[in-house]
Amino acid sequence: MSKRGYKKQRSKGNLFLAIVILIAIIFFGQKLPSHDQTNQQGNASALLNLKFDLTKYPQNYAVVNQNNPQWSTAVAQEIKDVTQQRPQYLQQLAQQQKTQYSAFDHLGRTQMVTSFVRYKDVVKHSSQVMARPAFPSTTKVSGEYQDGHFDAQQNRWTGTVSNNQIVQLSGYRGYLYNKSHLLAWSLGGSMDSDNIILGTRAQNVGTNNSRDPGGMAYAETKVRNYLRQNQDEVVFYQATPIYSGQELVPRGVQVQAQALKNPQALKINIWTFNAQAGVALNYQTGQASVN
Repeated sequence: MSKRGYKKQRSKGNLFLAIVILIAIIFFGQKLPSHDQTNQQGNASALLNLKFDLTKYPQNYAVVNQNNPQWSTAVAQEIKDVTQQRPQYLQQLAQQQKTQYSAFDHLGRTQMVTSFVRYKDVVKHSSQVMARPAFPSTTKVSGEYQDGHFDAQQNRWTGTVSNNQIVQLSGYRGYLYNKSHLLAWSLGGSMDSDNIILGTRAQNVGTNNSRDPGGMAYAETKVRNYLRQNQDEVVFYQATPIYSGQELVPRGVQVQAQALKNPQALKINIWTFNAQAGVALNYQTGQASVN
């Protein structure tokens, strides 16, 4: 091969290498979006835009992603860690239940709650062991009062004029709102404000049919029943209230759950609508009127 031919071939090779390096710099030098964050934001937006229709969702919940949970990277790692430690965790006392209650946001709104729930956590709050206590007088949440005020320093709500009212609806007469648990008392949850939202009766229990639980009761019942039948299991449970803009009352709660030992045996991903058929809610203030 002549020197001229060799130089020409080497020049082409150098040009190709330079192009590859340039592409690599452009591609890897950019800050790629977090898939977890993108998926979560898109999912929240999609849930907020999902219109409540009683004919489609008679028990006030919709199944999301075919009931397959959508965990963030951090949560997935936490699930992996506790799964590896499952035998030891099962031996720990009921008072050592792994539960995280988030702080209120800057508007005083309740945020996500997560927990690794065992059978013993169900037992400790069963009626055979202890009666469910009344809510403390300090358990007040955003949207609950017409004159509500959030004291950021005290990290609590005050108010005297309640937005709750007795309503007469088709098939139901009673209070419109419940203090709705994110982590149910029956799953080891607390009665405190960081575990409570202002939820409609239907958001909390659907039609209150024990044979066909609705609202938050749907996921709660499935988890309780699964743990009763699989007492060597642990279930990761996550409940996330989702708000629209600056509104004080959540539009709904996304509930996701998964068994650790046998993930295929229990998977839950639902959206519970914070709505009540026949009632118009003002999510900004918590006030409501019967249609």
